[in-house]
Amino acid sequence: MKLSKRERHSTQAQTYRCVFLLSVITLALAVASSTNIVRGDNINPGIYSTLSAPYGIPYQQWIAKYWQWDFSVPKAQHPRDNYTPEKCANGQQGPVWFLSESLSGTQERTCTIPAGKSILAAVLTGECDRSDPTLQNDQDVRKCATEGNDYGVVSATLDGVPIKNLDQYRTDSGYFNLTVPADNIFNEPPGTYRAFVNGIFVFLEPLHSGTHDLDLKVSVQNPIKPQYSYAAEWKYHLIVKP
Repeated sequence: MKLSKRERHSTQAQTYRCVFLLSVITLALAVASSTNIVRGDNINPGIYSTLSAPYGIPYQQWIAKYWQWDFSVPKAQHPRDNYTPEKCANGQQGPVWFLSESLSGTQERTCTIPAGKSILAAVLTGECDRSDPTLQNDQDVRKCATEGNDYGVVSATLDGVPIKNLDQYRTDSGYFNLTVPADNIFNEPPGTYRAFVNGIFVFLEPLHSGTHDLDLKVSVQNPIKPQYSYAAEWKYHLIVKP
């Protein structure tokens, strides 16, 4: 069928409109996807989703980096035990500031953080690696890292506002190579080992300058393996300085 000049123009215009609309839709989807990568989730504004990639690095890699930091700080300087405000800065580098967990009792901790830093706080987390000779394969390593977090009950508030559905932030790191120095808080032999992390973290976008309170609470009552049971509550008084 032969088209008239007017019909050809009409057909071409429709084609151009379709191509334009398709381009707009594709661009919108790309922007939406990119936005989801860097923004916090919809349930807790200001907190990164486990599906996000802060600073271009997937959330799961950040929790592996947390544990690499945890091992890297020498035992006497580590903020987990015998906490002092000065210890909070030990080993910190890059755009994300790591906050150590507590393993027992009730504590209040003061920590000064430069403005512009995101904050990754461990609430309930476990790491296992092949330095343990009883762990024969990847499945053993993953099970070891995960099972201690079962039966955990966690809660958190930021400046008095509850962080909702905290259980949804439980995630895995995937397997990675962990470098263990000689002087580490876990008394693990030095070396590089295949490792796995599981746990619940609070990953905050940068806070505005001033003071903020981050309250964290965990209780594990494991009826199958009671050696994993413990309870702790700790509050960070965060001083964000420009």
